[in-house]
Amino acid sequence: MDEFIYVVAATFSVLSILWYIKYSLGKRTPPLPPGPRGIPILGYLPFIGRSNNLFPKLTELGHKFGPIFKLNLGRKLCVVINSPSLAKEIVRTKDAVFSNRDASVANLAASYNASDVVFSETNSRWATMRKVFVREMMSTASLEASNELRANVVGKAVDYVRAHSGKPVKIGELTFRTELDVIMNMLWGGTIEGVKGEIIAAEFFSVVSKIIDLLGKLNVSDFFPVLARFDFQGVKREMEGYVKCVDRIFDDVIAQHEKKLSCGEIIKKQGKKDFLQILLELQNNQDCGHISISHTQIKAIMMDIVAGGTDTSAITVEWAMAELMLNLTVMSKAQKELSDVVGWGEDGRRIPHPEIEISRSSC
Repeated sequence: MDEFIYVVAATFSVLSILWYIKYSLGKRTPPLPPGPRGIPILGYLPFIGRSNNLFPKLTELGHKFGPIFKLNLGRKLCVVINSPSLAKEIVRTKDAVFSNRDASVANLAASYNASDVVFSETNSRWATMRKVFVREMMSTASLEASNELRANVVGKAVDYVRAHSGKPVKIGELTFRTELDVIMNMLWGGTIEGVKGEIIAAEFFSVVSKIIDLLGKLNVSDFFPVLARFDFQGVKREMEGYVKCVDRIFDDVIAQHEKKLSCGEIIKKQGKKDFLQILLELQNNQDCGHISISHTQIKAIMMDIVAGGTDTSAITVEWAMAELMLNLTVMSKAQKELSDVVGWGEDGRRIPHPEIEISRSSC
């Protein structure tokens, strides 16, 4: 019996030494930044509160732990950056290292299982699609071509605010709708006109706003991937329902676009290709050699444009307006600049100004 105990003890000692050599003297885990302690399995999840708005909590932790800190949320290890210099290091200097994204359950459903530019793997196809996106959609020539469109849409938003002077205005919702109007026209060129176009725009606005809200919802499946198959909160099921609604809209618009494109009506009518036309030609290998994309990828890229170009701008404007209202001195300077540059006529409408087109081009 004593010999058996000695053998077990010796075996355990040898295994312990081997484990130490492998994990302690072998590949060392890079040092992690400081951060709050959590509890086993759940991490820091019980301490972030019930609200979906994490900004106040992250700001509080940033004051305590500095410009970079770690946060264990369930099985996910998160690193929070709240320094401009560190953000630049990650998104610009080391962008190749940090380019792949850990998509949430909702993001995967909304991006057609990572068929888009945002969540797909950074391979050669991704690089090509990104170049097409930047060159055709975000180029100076493309933005200048849509200057009049953007100026008119922004002008309508300004007129709406003026008409509701003295009354509460939901600036975030107004900005979201304004951006969505611009993006829809840049995507398919306003070729869906009349009552049909108004119905599509109204339905599209309703569904997209719900998708954006769902993308920001906390989902337990994201923190514990093993539970994703059960979809306890129904996030995946709900997102797939919204995506089906968007599918119907996209399929309808694409079908009408393909019909007009086959007859050359779009280019002849507008004199410029909209982004959907570029994608359809890319699908048919007409513009980019042997590079082609699927019907699903086209819809996924369009979803990227809609989600990335609406909610971000709405949040930025809403925060900027909140800061202005908290700083009356800066608010007065902004009001004076608007009065000097734009001006208002006796009838309460904007006065044309030679510099206003330049100002609007950056709206």
